[in-house]
Amino acid sequence: MKFPLIQLYVFNRSKPIISVRGIEGKLQWDDCDLTELPPERLNPSATDHGKIPKGQWDNLPKMFKATDGKEYPIEDIIVLG
Repeated sequence: MKFPLIQLYVFNRSKPIISVRGIEGKLQWDDCDLTELPPERLNPSATDHGKIPKGQWDNLPKMFKATDGKEYPIEDIIVLG
């Protein structure tokens, strides 16, 4: 799956349970390094959505860390929740 930057920020806060292709059982998202990316927009309003940053899909991280301490490819996520 592909996720936009805003969703990766949400995952870092909410730590969802996910299924990853090739891994038996479920994993819990722990962290994804977003340090070099644009900051998360906080408190957007109904009329102020802001511009989507250029490179929205180009510069996103490829891996995330699960609570088991291992890293997995984000594109291998097949099920959330």
